[in-house]
Amino acid sequence: MSMKVLIVDSDGRFVGQARDILESCGHYVVHEPRPEQALARARKWRPDVTLISAELPAASEGDLLRRFGDVRPRPAVLLVVSLDRFDKAWQAWQRGGDEVLFKPMLQPSELHVSILVARENALLPRRPGVMAHPVAKSA
Repeated sequence: MSMKVLIVDSDGRFVGQARDILESCGHYVVHEPRPEQALARARKWRPDVTLISAELPAASEGDLLRRFGDVRPRPAVLLVVSLDRFDKAWQAWQRGGDEVLFKPMLQPSELHVSILVARENALLPRRPGVMAHPVAKSA
């Protein structure tokens, strides 16, 4: 089953790696590094999964994740962050991520497993103020 995946990240190396992995498995991938344009695209395109850089101020400090959570049907949100920026990952996670993937990825399976966990967590009923626990994969 192919998925529609939206990548919101300005890290060209990561985007290229993720695109190659996902497209080789038959998934449709769109890259939009600008948060506002990505949100507009998500509302029209309705991705199954959205990979969002937790290092974006709109993700870690703003309301970007809440706004992605309002997209219907709601895409799973996989937060992507450099290993040395755990603080940003934690801030963004508290704002509504479904899973966290730390860069750099060493194996394609890290991306696949993180997407599966994000999709599963996105389906869990949420109580206000309670988040599911991340299963963060990385180097």
